[in-house]
Amino acid sequence: MNNSQKKNLKTTNDKKKKKYRFKIRRLKKLFTFVLIVTAVVLFARSSIFVVDNIKVTGNKKYQANEIILRSGLVTGQNVFKMLGEKPKNLLTLKFGDKEKAVSMSMPYISSISIRPSLSKTIKIKVTERTPFCILDNKGTSLLIDKQGCALEVLTNQNEKKKYFKIIGNSLDSFKLGQEVKFKNKDTLNDLMSFCNALTKNDKDSKLKLYGKLTAVNMSDPGTVTAIFENRVTVKFGDMDDLDYKIGFFRQLFVNNITAKQKGTLDFTTGRYPFFAPAE
Repeated sequence: MNNSQKKNLKTTNDKKKKKYRFKIRRLKKLFTFVLIVTAVVLFARSSIFVVDNIKVTGNKKYQANEIILRSGLVTGQNVFKMLGEKPKNLLTLKFGDKEKAVSMSMPYISSISIRPSLSKTIKIKVTERTPFCILDNKGTSLLIDKQGCALEVLTNQNEKKKYFKIIGNSLDSFKLGQEVKFKNKDTLNDLMSFCNALTKNDKDSKLKLYGKLTAVNMSDPGTVTAIFENRVTVKFGDMDDLDYKIGFFRQLFVNNITAKQKGTLDFTTGRYPFFAPAE
């Protein structure tokens, strides 16, 4: 065997050794990876991660046990096993499917977060919607928030007295937990503009008109008619000069309209508004 052949043989042997060492390294890495994954899985399924407590915060309308029941979560189970029921939950480390189940079935909840926490705990954080007014729809008293979300149908008369009513409007449809569909899409914006003007005008006054508001008629787009204490109707007309109109009514209500007097104040008939007492 000449020198050239010996050199080629050595090169071939070196390549074989490199391939062998490369395979060994790959096998070691794979074995190490399998060991790590196995250890992590065994650790995750250990009693350290068995849930002992489910804590609810931010709730006022709903009891904590109601929210927990709707979530379907229970104590005594491994948190990673519960997360593993939905692969996406494991990736995000939150119970996305449980969040959806709760928010869909509990209209007052506007947002919810369900996540595992330390000390064998699952934390449920909720934000609840605040009731704003009643929408009178074909004899049904539908309670909504400022975003127009339908919260519940009220039947208790004492509960109804806590809120003013929107009257004279019809809905295309409504579903609890979702925004109502007004036929006039500007209804809610106009209502909020009126209420904001009323509360702003109330700011520096001893008499708070907003607290005496019992009904608002928004049937004519862009105009407002309000009823105070179920006895005084004010036809404000369009949304222009609302602050002036509210201030004018305030002075009349305080100084000229008696405590039991009924009637209508009309800003829509011309330059000068007038008050017509009821017969």
